[in-house]
Order: sequence, then structure tokens, then C-alpha cells
Amino acid sequence: MALKIEQKTNIDSEPCVVTLKSNKLFIGTENGSIECLNADLSPSAKWLAHDVQLFAIAASDKHVYSTSNDGTIRVWTFNGDKVVEIATVGTDIGALYILNDKQLYAGDEGGNIFVYEDHILIASYNVLEEVKDVIVNPPYMFTARDLYVTVTEIKPDESKDRFVTRHVMEGRAPLRIISGSHLLAIARGGNSLQLHELSMDSKFKKIHEVKVSDMILTSLSTYGDVAWTGGWDGVVRRWKISGNKIEAAGEVNLGACINGLAAFSSESAYAIVTGGLIVKLNSA
Repeated sequence: MALKIEQKTNIDSEPCVVTLKSNKLFIGTENGSIECLNADLSPSAKWLAHDVQLFAIAASDKHVYSTSNDGTIRVWTFNGDKVVEIATVGTDIGALYILNDKQLYAGDEGGNIFVYEDHILIASYNVLEEVKDVIVNPPYMFTARDLYVTVTEIKPDESKDRFVTRHVMEGRAPLRIISGSHLLAIARGGNSLQLHELSMDSKFKKIHEVKVSDMILTSLSTYGDVAWTGGWDGVVRRWKISGNKIEAAGEVNLGACINGLAAFSSESAYAIVTGGLIVKLNSA
């Protein structure tokens, strides 16, 4: 099944990271700016967030969060007004995750995870390895670099520094939760997709794996029981979780490396592509 290009546009800087919230697409670029696009890819706002390339971006229902190499997390309104700048005590932050529009998790290259609520630090942990991605399904936090996925039990509302490492398994970033009951991770080789049970009882057992590409995967996004992948080969692929299996459900070649994906629904997703191309895809 071929995916359909529904809309596309170009921006004037290399798109590096992307997040989607409230029908707004926020794109962090190589020159340090954030570009906000509407659902139809028309421009909404643009502002200089950092002096150099953005490393990570995330959005809650009210704010956009960005990081670069300046040791800060910067918080913005959807129109680009600066709310606050949070100075961190670790190294460069390369991963951001927002839990329930309430708590912000920030992971850095030194293995530190900082947890913020209302822009105030409430907890911090160290998982001993650079954090390229972090996701949270309480009480478990999943972190990954490029060899292992670490499962850590945390309770930031009860303790600001206590944690227990519960499990370690092969895998690498990016990570996503799908269908509320499974974990998706990229395999250590970088070109396969792994499906795990989201259960400590089974020690997050791997139940299926499919080869997605001959080249490295850079991007993974989920919505409901559907996943979208993309990478160096320029192909965006759509996958459906059927029972305990990952099944192919469409693809399209966009002709250049996929730098990021943001699923809008089970049927549609946005892709940011090397060279400044921004595309809205649909499976119908």
C-alpha cells in the first residue's frame, strides 16, 4: 500500500527535531529557530530559540520546550514568547518527554534524568549512559542510547533521588509506547523494529521483530495501534500492531533522510526531511 502525500512545504533551514501538539507542528532547526506550522502546513510563528542547532523539542498543552548546547531548557508560548529559562547542572540535553502535560523529563549525555513540574526541579536520577531518548509509563522510565534499553522504577512524587533499575535489554533509541500495552524500540543494529510487552511480569519480553530498512532508522512515532518509521533511506513506513505482530501498512519514498516524524492520527503523520521539506502523509 502506498502512502499519499497530502500536503508539503519547505522551510529555509535544516529541520532537526519535531513535535506536535494541539494541531500545531513545532520544528526545531539547525540555525536554532523554532518554526510553528498549522495542521495544513501554513506558517503560524517563527522565533530564534537558541544560537545553534536544537537538540530536542517537546510541547505540553500550553508550552514548548527546547534544548541546545547552552546548558538550558527554554520554555516558550506557542507564539514564541519566552516564559522561563531553566539552567541545568548536567551536560547537553538531547531528550525531552512530557508526562500527562504535567511533568517534564529531560535526559542528558551524562546519563542524568531531570524531572520538572511547573518548571521546578522535583527529582533527578542517573542511568549511567547517555540518554538519547526517554519515555515514561509510571512507575517505569525507559531510557536508551544505542546498545541497551534500561527500565528504571521511579516515584518522583515520593522521592527526588531514589530509583531501582529493574531490567536491561538490547535496543536503541528511539522508543515509543504503542496501544497502551506494548513498547517499541529500534533494534541494536539500527534497522529493525522490536515489539515488547509492556509488563514487568514478563520482563518486557520481546514478542516480535521486523526488519524495516537496510539503512539506519532515525525516527519513530506512534498513534493508537499504528507506528510510523523513517530513516536514512528516505522511506516513511507505516506499521499496524495486530495481536502480537508488527504488520506493514504502507510506505512512501521522500527521497532524502527522514529527520523526524510526528503522527497526527492512525491515518496521517508529518515528516521532516533533510533539505527543509515538510510533508503531511495520509494512508487513505
